[in-house]
Amino acid sequence: MFWKACNFSSLPVENWNGEFTVFQPESGKTHFLNEMGLKILIILDQSPASLDTLCQKLSEYFTLQPDVQFPGQIARTLQRYEALGLIARVKESE
Repeated sequence: MFWKACNFSSLPVENWNGEFTVFQPESGKTHFLNEMGLKILIILDQSPASLDTLCQKLSEYFTLQPDVQFPGQIARTLQRYEALGLIARVKESE
C-alpha cells in the first residue's frame, strides 16, 4: 500500500516555533502538526511511499533508533491524515 499527499504543495503552511498549521481551503479546517507530522506530508508530496519507505526516511531524517512501535505510530498518523483528506492511498505506479 502506498500513500501520496493531496495537493499539499498548494496548502498554506505556517511555522509557529517548531509547530505548524496547515490550512485546508476545501474543508475550511486548520490542522496543527509537529515537525514529524509535517515531514510526513512533505515526503508524500514528493512521491508516493509505502509505510516501510516512509518510516525509513523519517528515521534517517530525525536520526531515530529502530523501534518496533514506530511503524504502528506512523500507520495511525497515515489513517488520520487519510480521514482528513490530506493524503490518499494509491497504487505504486501512480
